[in-house]
Amino acid sequence: MSDGPTRVFLADDHAMVREGLAALVASDPRFEVVGQCGDGLAVVDLVLQTKPDVVVLDITLPGLNGLDICREMTRKGKGPAVLILTIHDDEEFIARALEEGASGYLLKEAAAEQLLEALSVVARGEMYLGQGISRTVIQRIASRGNDPYRQLTTRERQVVQLVAEGMTSRQIANELGLAVKTVDTHRCRLMRKLNIHDQTGLVKFALRRGIVSLE
Repeated sequence: MSDGPTRVFLADDHAMVREGLAALVASDPRFEVVGQCGDGLAVVDLVLQTKPDVVVLDITLPGLNGLDICREMTRKGKGPAVLILTIHDDEEFIARALEEGASGYLLKEAAAEQLLEALSVVARGEMYLGQGISRTVIQRIASRGNDPYRQLTTRERQVVQLVAEGMTSRQIANELGLAVKTVDTHRCRLMRKLNIHDQTGLVKFALRRGIVSLE
């Protein structure tokens, strides 16, 4: 962790939520807000630029969801600590967050003091699970079998989410700065890895996994 206040980056797709979180975090001299973002595709680059100690991530983000962002930032073991802050209380989400390298998981219904406590804990390199989250989720992770989704690259995960959000291959190509043919190649590969054979099945898979929601 850097000297001085703990540097915090906020990622949530609702501007009002981000502003409220920023005001709360900045009110405590132990912390400094160094950036915020509502676009899942932009989070990793902005984190690299701002170099926070802790990233507070919502799960539901456009372009790339918080769990896949968490994986991208933590898979090399040198990134910031990640605290998931979300409305999702299902153990499947919690298990996936911890599998992808998150250091903490907190529900948005928690009191403000819990968020500040969670930031302090994960900044020290420890794990934080908010009140109401069962510790049995740790055993659940240990007993899980092979998950084909974990075979997907970050680019393939981006394509899964953007397809599920209703984008065409051309729109995805424009969004990611790729050729349409490259997008189609990614789509074919990921569908083969997931054993899914059409776009409807892919959208259903994304909904079941919480990659996108019906909100």
